[in-house]
Amino acid sequence: MPVVSAVPFTLKRSSDLYTSGGGYESTTETAHGLVRLEEDRLVIQWRVEVTTESMEGSGYETREAIEPVREIVIPLAKVAGAAVTGRKWWRWVGPRLTITAADLLAFEKIAGPQGLRLKHPSKLVLRIKRADRLIAEEFAAELALTLTRLPEDEGRAQLPESAQS
Repeated sequence: MPVVSAVPFTLKRSSDLYTSGGGYESTTETAHGLVRLEEDRLVIQWRVEVTTESMEGSGYETREAIEPVREIVIPLAKVAGAAVTGRKWWRWVGPRLTITAADLLAFEKIAGPQGLRLKHPSKLVLRIKRADRLIAEEFAAELALTLTRLPEDEGRAQLPESAQS
């Protein structure tokens, strides 16, 4: 199955913890990944790097761990589309690729605590480098074109008959 388009992305989240003994621990999780459009499916792969810095008394420790690559495959019938956002007047906000699901189950494996913990289960918002903005815009356009070419039996979710009248 030939690859149509692929976009590298990153996701980052941090948490801080102050202990009762006056210590401090900061954990940063950075997911480096790739979203790939194939003929009839969307493939998302990512690897999480966890960096933990802790200070206790006069001691300082940094721990790093890299998790194995994870992958989910989403049929295109469960995807509604994608858009690139982030061209704001302030320069420090980089572009984002937002992939929207047509089915809440589409991102189930990536949305929960075992995945990337998405803020909304139907939107996958991926931070991309400014240099990859054109690649992401091409990806969104190719996804839109591919979605319009889906066969009717695989295509967009149809309204129930009671809602069509």
